[in-house]
This record gives sequence, C-alpha cells and structure tokens, in this order.
Amino acid sequence: MGFYSGSANDMTAVRNALVGACLAEGWAWNSSTEVLSKGAMFLRLQIVSGYLTLLGRTSAGAGDAPAVVRIGPIDTDITWPVEYMLFIFDAEVYCVIRFGVDRYLWCAFGRSTVAGLPGTGMWVAASLHSLASTALTMSPSTGGSGAYSYYCPAIMWRTGASSIARSDSFVHSNIDGQGWWVGQSASESPVGILAAVPLIGLLPNSWNSEAVLLPIRGYKRRPSNKLTMTVDLEHARYTRVDNYAPGEIIQIGSDRWMVLPFYRKNTSVRDGGNLIDHSGTFGWAIRYEGP
Repeated sequence: MGFYSGSANDMTAVRNALVGACLAEGWAWNSSTEVLSKGAMFLRLQIVSGYLTLLGRTSAGAGDAPAVVRIGPIDTDITWPVEYMLFIFDAEVYCVIRFGVDRYLWCAFGRSTVAGLPGTGMWVAASLHSLASTALTMSPSTGGSGAYSYYCPAIMWRTGASSIARSDSFVHSNIDGQGWWVGQSASESPVGILAAVPLIGLLPNSWNSEAVLLPIRGYKRRPSNKLTMTVDLEHARYTRVDNYAPGEIIQIGSDRWMVLPFYRKNTSVRDGGNLIDHSGTFGWAIRYEGP
C-alpha cells in the first residue's frame, strides 16, 4: 500500500504514473492490450481524445462493462501541468488530479468487499460518464436527475441516468445474472446518494463544526422495490469540506485521511445545484499513507 504524487504534462503522463504506481504495488500491465490486472480485477486504460478512459472487465479480454467511465476535459479545459495523487491499496486504487489551482478530477477502481456476490466484485468509477458532458449537477439528494447529459463528479452519487451509458460507476455484482447493471433494466437509475441523504445533509455538525466520515456504498435495484448492496468502499468516505482546506490531512484514531472536494469547493453555494462550476462543499476523504 502506498501514496504517490507528482506532476504530469498530459493525460498520457497521468496514465503512465498510475500504471507505474500500480506495478509497484503488485498489479500487472499488458501494454499491447492496455489492460491492468490483479487477481480477478481487469481494467482497460486508454487515452481517447484527451481523456483517460477506464473499462472494467471480468477477464483480460472479455466481460466488458457496458460503457467506459473517464477523466479528462469538461466545460473547463484542463491546464497543464497537473498535480496527481495516487492512493494504492491492496484492492482499491484512487487517482486524483488537481489543475487550475482549485479544480479536481478523479478516477477509481477496485474489488468489492461485499461477501457473497456472484460476480467478480470489480468496480470502476470516474468523474465523467462515457458521453458528452456539458455541465455539473450535484445536490444533497440528487446527482443527475432530469439532466442526463450533465456530469456528477462524486463517486457512487448519481441518482439519474437515462441509459446505462450515462453511468459514471459500474460494479460487476452479477446479481440476477445481470453482470454490471445497477438495476433490472439498462435505463434504470442508480440508487446513488439516496441512502445517505439524511446524514450528508446534516454535516458539518453544529457542536464542533467537524464533518464525520460516512460510508461510500453502491446498490443494485431488485424486483419488488428491494435493494442489495454491491460495494462498500474500504478506503474512502463521503464528507463535507466546509471547514477543511483541499488536501488537508486529518487523523481519526490511528488512521489519517486526505480531505478533497469532488470537483471545486464553494462555501457560498455549499449545497451545489444544476449548471454550476463547482461541487459546493461536498467531498470525500481518502485514507492517506504518505509522509
């Protein structure tokens, strides 16, 4: 397990840094197929039109997720060089880049810790879905509802999608024999942040102005309005960044966490909205094992 950081002059350099860090932590890389692998985890990493695209797989050359997720330019162009931060754990990997002083993009992948899944448990997520994204939408209770071409830059947060191609995260649970699907149909919207709404809206607390760390979980919609949890991230948590500086390291017990906004911190419009250029004070904390 390790933390790596540095600067990159383009998205190819970001990919090279990510692959190099993963190789140092026990992953394998096939440069001819552009597939990164470890155990049951397979991920194709390609540079396409300036984006780093991530495609989850169930094997080296088959079992593809329905679409890629990606990290790259959006309505605001990336200014190079960028700072990258790589958090590499045994079965979870997080890549964050910072550009333009206060803007962040990210991608992440790993294997679910939820026991009993019939699939491989491989999951993959990123700031952007596979289709054109025109603006950001994010709130305490929704991430994309009614605005499907928008992007929601928070992991497992989005609650609206008109098609599976507009998903920004996938989990190979294979529940009901449906592989990577988040519901019973390809157009069914993900659960996203809905389960955590009562808590995320209360942060930071009024007693000491701190924001606790909340679990990041993904779910699959099932028949009869039932849900099944498919992923429970081990090394990342939701939080609010009102009173934290981006990149600040906090300590809880023996664990250290780096606190980051999901895209760009804005305390004056802390609950986000539609057609915005920031993510309010919504953010996350990633377990930090750096110096």
